[in-house]
Amino acid sequence: MQNIKNILFLYLTPRQKSQLLGTLKSYSKKFPSLSTEELAYKFLEDEKYYLDIENPHFEFVKDYLEDDIFFKELKKFFDYCAWEKRQKELLEPYLDKQKEQAKILRKKAQEYKMSKLKPTKKQLLYYEKITKAHNVEKKDTQNASRLDLRNWIMEIIESDD
Repeated sequence: MQNIKNILFLYLTPRQKSQLLGTLKSYSKKFPSLSTEELAYKFLEDEKYYLDIENPHFEFVKDYLEDDIFFKELKKFFDYCAWEKRQKELLEPYLDKQKEQAKILRKKAQEYKMSKLKPTKKQLLYYEKITKAHNVEKKDTQNASRLDLRNWIMEIIESDD
C-alpha cells in the first residue's frame, strides 16, 4: 500500500501528480462520510463544474475526466487514503501512550536540571514571603536547589488548602 503513489497517475508530470494527490487527500478528509466511489464521482463532478465555468483547478485533468483508467486510479487512491486513516486510528492509543511517557520524561529531565541549579532571587524572596504569610519555619536555603525551593513552596501552599 505504501508504494501506491508510485504506480498511480504515471501519465502526469511529478508536479501535476503532487498537486492532484494533495487535493485528493484533502477531499478524503473533507468528506469522511462518503465512500471511495462517491468521493471519486464527487471529484470528477466538481472538476467538470469548474471546467464548465472556465476556472479549472487542474487544466491537465480535463483530458482524463471521461477516462475509466483515471476513475479507477482515483478510487484506488481514495481506498489508500481510507486505509491510511484506519491505520492511524489503530495506532492512536499507542501514540497517546508514547506522548504521555515523553511528557513524564521531560518532567523528570526538568526536575533533574532544577536540582543542579541554585535558586533564583525571585524564588528566594517568594519563599520568604510565603513562610511569613503562613507562619511556617524557614528551612536553610544556603545549599538548597531550585527544585528544593519549589517543593517547599508547594508543600506550604498545599498544606494551607
